[in-house]
Amino acid sequence: GVGFGAEVTSAADKDTGVFEVHETLIFHNGTFILENIVTDELVKAGVSEFFFTLGPSRLTGAVQAVINPIAVY
Repeated sequence: GVGFGAEVTSAADKDTGVFEVHETLIFHNGTFILENIVTDELVKAGVSEFFFTLGPSRLTGAVQAVINPIAVY
């Protein structure tokens, strides 16, 4: 299957839904996973500590959304 930070999917596994962990965490509990955040610029700048903020998605019931995370250092 294809590996992601929170779960693994497989076309052969017909008994489970696709991305059930994402659905449970994001849709049902409002917990952002943020498994694909790009931090290259912070690393290049030598930043090791920062304040992180993330506004909530404005799409009700969505399990995926474009977000704008902010690191203040």
